[in-house]
Amino acid sequence: MKIEECIKRIDRYLRSTDTQPRFVNVQNASDLDRIKQHFHVGNNAFIQMEDYAKKDENPSVDSLLNDLRNRQGIVFLAGFTSHLRLLGEVELRKQLSQLIHSTTTTCHIVILCYQCEKQLVTSDIRLDRIIYMVDGEKTPIPKLVFFPPEMPSPTNGSMIDGVHHVSTAIETVTVDVLYVRTRKRKSAYPLSLYHLTEQNSAFEVLCKIDPATNQLSAAFGTDDQWAAALREVTKCTSWTAYFTRIFGICSNLELAASNWHIFDDSKKWLYFIALKLYGAPNSWCLNTSVKEAKSVVGLVRCLFRSILTVEWNDTDFWSKYRERKVLLRSFGNPAAEVLDYCTMVKSKDKYAIYYLTDSTLAERALIFENLDIFALEFEKDEIVSILKNVYPDIYAYLLPFRFKSELLIDYFQTYKYEKVINKIFPEFEALVEEQAEKREFNLLLPSRTEKTEAIDKTDTHLYFMDAMGVEYLGFIMEKCRQRGLLAFVTVCRCELPSITSCNKEFIEVFESAGATLVPDKNGIKSLDDIKHHGQDDFDYRVSPLPLHLARELEIIDEVLAKIQTKLITGKCSKAVMISDHGASRLSVISNRENKWEMATKGKHSGRCCPKNEINECPTCATEENGYWVLANYDRFRGSRKANVEVHGGATLEEVAVPIIEITYSAVEIEVQLRTPSIEFSTMKKNALIRLFSKSKLGHITVSVSGKDYKKDYDVETSDGQTFIVKLPDLRKIGDYTVDVYSNNNKVASNLKFTANKEGFKENKIL
Repeated sequence: MKIEECIKRIDRYLRSTDTQPRFVNVQNASDLDRIKQHFHVGNNAFIQMEDYAKKDENPSVDSLLNDLRNRQGIVFLAGFTSHLRLLGEVELRKQLSQLIHSTTTTCHIVILCYQCEKQLVTSDIRLDRIIYMVDGEKTPIPKLVFFPPEMPSPTNGSMIDGVHHVSTAIETVTVDVLYVRTRKRKSAYPLSLYHLTEQNSAFEVLCKIDPATNQLSAAFGTDDQWAAALREVTKCTSWTAYFTRIFGICSNLELAASNWHIFDDSKKWLYFIALKLYGAPNSWCLNTSVKEAKSVVGLVRCLFRSILTVEWNDTDFWSKYRERKVLLRSFGNPAAEVLDYCTMVKSKDKYAIYYLTDSTLAERALIFENLDIFALEFEKDEIVSILKNVYPDIYAYLLPFRFKSELLIDYFQTYKYEKVINKIFPEFEALVEEQAEKREFNLLLPSRTEKTEAIDKTDTHLYFMDAMGVEYLGFIMEKCRQRGLLAFVTVCRCELPSITSCNKEFIEVFESAGATLVPDKNGIKSLDDIKHHGQDDFDYRVSPLPLHLARELEIIDEVLAKIQTKLITGKCSKAVMISDHGASRLSVISNRENKWEMATKGKHSGRCCPKNEINECPTCATEENGYWVLANYDRFRGSRKANVEVHGGATLEEVAVPIIEITYSAVEIEVQLRTPSIEFSTMKKNALIRLFSKSKLGHITVSVSGKDYKKDYDVETSDGQTFIVKLPDLRKIGDYTVDVYSNNNKVASNLKFTANKEGFKENKIL
C-alpha cells in the first residue's frame, strides 16, 4: 500500500477499541520519518529499542515486553526489527511472532518494522489486517564495521558509539558503511543478517585510510604502536604527510638517520616504518637492511650484517664499509648487536679483519685477535692498507717517523709492526742481540740532558709523559697534523737503567725556568700504569694480545687535544711533551726464561740488577749507575715477570725517548707542485721537480711514491719558499705522488706529477 493509505489505516486503528498491535513495514528512512512526524502529536509515545539497553550492550527484549504490558495510551516502537536483525533470522521471526500474537487491554501499539516484508509474510490470512506493508524504494542497509574504543574515529564514514545504537542508526542514517565503536566482537553475532566486519586492529584501519599500509605487515609493530600511528595518520590523512612532518621529505630518509641516537622508542619505530614504505635509495646500507628487517631491533642487526654480503675485494667495498660505519655510530653500536656481529664475522676467516671497525671495544679486540692469527698470511703492506680503513689510529701508529738514522727507522718500523701483530721475527730478534752488544744508541742519540737546557721555556707547559717512547712518534705527528699543530721533535737517549728514578732531571730544569708542569712534577702516569699493572684485559696472563695499545693511543691523543685547546686559547705559546724512558712489549712476549742468576736479585721484571763483585756483567748487558742493564730480551732472576710491557733495560725501545715541542700556527700552509709533468734521462739522472710554499718553511724533506717506487729526498732552497727536489734514481715513466714534510710535520700530501723519458712519444694506433 501507499504511505497515505497506511497512515489512514493507522488512524482508524488508533481510534478503535482493538488493542492488538499493528505492524507497519517501511522500505526507507524517509517513509519511516513521515509516519513519525504525522503521529508525533498529543500524548502519543515514541520509544526506541535502544531505550532498553545499557551502554554498548544489546537491548533487552524482556524489558521491552514488560514495559509494553504496563503502558497506556498510544505507543510507537521503532528499532525493534533492526535490532533483531543483528541476532539473526530465527530470533527476528521468533520475537515478531510473539508480538503478533500478543494483546493488551491498556494501550494501542504500533511496531515500526524496517524492510521485514519477508519475515512478516504469514499463511494466516487473519493476520493480514494487522500487518501494513508500505510500498517504497528500498534504501540499502549499511554494512556494519565494529572497531574498539581505543582506536580513533574514522574520517571517511558515519560512526556510532556503542552497539546499542545500531537499530536507531540503521533506520535513520543513509550511508554505505556504519562504523560502530564497541567492545563487542563480530563473533558475538554469528547469525547476523547484516554484512558485519570488524577492525580490531589499528593496522586494518590504516590499510583503509592509506592503501600504502598494505605494503607492511601487522607484525612490524605492536597494537599500541599501530594505534598511536593511526591517530596521527588520521589527522594528516596519509603516511607521507605524517612522515614529512616528522622526518622531512620521504625521498631522503637517510638524512634523518644521524638523529637516531636522540629518537625515543616511538620515533625509532616510526623511522623503521617510514623506511619500510619509502626505502632510502641514496643509502645502500639502509636500503639493503630495511628490506630484510622485520622490526626495529632487526633493522639494527641487519645494518650490522649488511657488509657481510659484500666481498672484501669488490670495487665499492670501502665506500659501503664507510657508509655503514657512519650509520652504526648514529645508531649507537648496541652492545648486544656488536657481540652478535663479532660472532658472525668470524665466518670470513682470515678476511674478517676487512669487516671490522674501531668503533667498539669488542671489534678492536677482534682486530688484534685476527692479526695475531692471520697476519702472517698477508703481506705487511696489505695489513697496513687494511688498518688504514678499519683502524686509523693503529695505522697512524705504524706510520714511519723519519729518524736521521736508517737503523732507527728500520728498527722501530719492525718493532711497531711486531707489537701490533703480536709476533717476534727471528731476524728482528737477531738485530736486538746485535745491538745488545754494539749499543749504537750511544752514538746515534744524544743524551736528553744535552738537549733540555737549550729549549726555550718561555710561556711553556711541560707534559711529562711517563714511559712514552719514540715508538709513538708516527702517531703523534699524524695527530698533530690533524689538529693543526706543528711539532718539532728531538730524539734522545735516557739514562740507564731506564727507570723513572734515574730520569727525572728535566723536571727541575723546566720548573726552574718557569715552565708550567702539567698536571704537576709527577707527570702523566697513565701510560706507565698500563704497562706496569694493566687495565681490564690488558694483562698478558689474561690475554696475550696487545689490547693495551688502543688505550695507550687514546691517552696520547687526549693529551694532544688538551694541548691544542691551550695553544688555541692562548693559555701557553708552546707545549713540550717529554718522557723519562720507553718500554718494551716484545721483551714480554718473547717469553724468555730467567737466564741470568746473579748474587743480587733482578729488578724491574729482571731487566736490570744491582752490580755485585761476585758475578761478571753479561755481554748483552751494560753497566750504568751501579746496575747491570740488559740490552736484549733476557731477564735476570729474582724479579716477577712483567704483565704488559717492561722497562729498565737497554733495548732501543726502552732507551730512545722524544722531546716534542708543539706549537699552533694560524697561518695556512699551502704547497704547490710547479712541475706536474717532467722529462728525464736515465743516463743523465736529471729528473727533478719544483715545489713552492706560500709561507716560509724549514727542514723540508719529501717522499715520492709510484708503482714499485718509494724514496725520501732532501730539497734545495735559497729562500725557504721555492724548493728543487732532485730525483737521480727515478728510472721509470709513470704517475707519482709527493708528500712534503717540514720538521717531520706533513704539510702537503698527494701532490701528483707524471714522468716521461726525454724524446719519448706515445704511439697511438688510430
